Amino acid sequence: MFHLTQDIFIGIDGGGSKSKVRVEDRDGNLLGQAVSGPANIRLSIEGAWHSIHAALEEVLQPKGISLEDKNYHFHAGLGLAGCEVVEAVQAFLKHPHPFTTLQLNTDAHIACVGAHSGTDGAIIIAGTGVIGYQVETGKGVRVGGWGFPHDDEGGGAWLGLEATRLTFQWLDQRTEKSPLVEDIFAYFNQDQEQFVAWANSANSSEFARLAPIVINHGQQQEVAAVRLMKKAAHAIDKVGHALIKMRTQEHLLPCCLLGGIAPFIEPWLSEELRATFIARQGDANAGAILMIRKRVEKDKL
Repeated sequence: MFHLTQDIFIGIDGGGSKSKVRVEDRDGNLLGQAVSGPANIRLSIEGAWHSIHAALEEVLQPKGISLEDKNYHFHAGLGLAGCEVVEAVQAFLKHPHPFTTLQLNTDAHIACVGAHSGTDGAIIIAGTGVIGYQVETGKGVRVGGWGFPHDDEGGGAWLGLEATRLTFQWLDQRTEKSPLVEDIFAYFNQDQEQFVAWANSANSSEFARLAPIVINHGQQQEVAAVRLMKKAAHAIDKVGHALIKMRTQEHLLPCCLLGGIAPFIEPWLSEELRATFIARQGDANAGAILMIRKRVEKDKL
């Protein structure tokens, strides 16, 4: 009996802390979604593939579908953290995989494609770090997001780092006491040895855990926290203005402000940047699927 091979489209958004997978059939019907571990290819190629396979199995097994089933063509669009490292991209693509078609790009690219449903537009992601990205006439460009602590100014990790600096300065009387630094120190049980040990080994995620303390005091109009929120907003404004300068067309592109601290930082941003903001139309997984569908359509021409 003749069996028609079925197309399955997979969108994968792989970040430094988790991976999200969306699976659709040829007609765009949702087959399932799943979340698994991190997929930063700069940190671990094997780890990224493990997270991808784990999420796909969670979606496909209940449907009775195997990645080895020759009755299906699996087309995967992947937006993964770490794609700025060329060697990591090459090593990732050399790894054996079950996909008929594979399209790899950055996590920022698929987030931008999804946010604007494949049309031209920009995004600024303000989370643990900060990155700007835009797609114009099919070409993607980025601003920032080069890593903490040398970049990502204005993000959650940066807010935590700046609050940490202020707290050390208060502890040895280089700056005045404030409710912000008192709460930061209280977070470490007012134990200076514990605070010092933590600060000397903390990574971006750990510094970002202090950001809610800064944000909370900023919302209460506490002077030291407001100063940091304004400084963070200024850094993010510069990302937005850099994107505008990179455009080849004169018209303004719509921009989506995304990320965990985005709602809290938006009121501090410039009127010029805020005037370009629109609500996003889809998430990064939707963007990854749009990307791979476009690739498959092109391959069929």
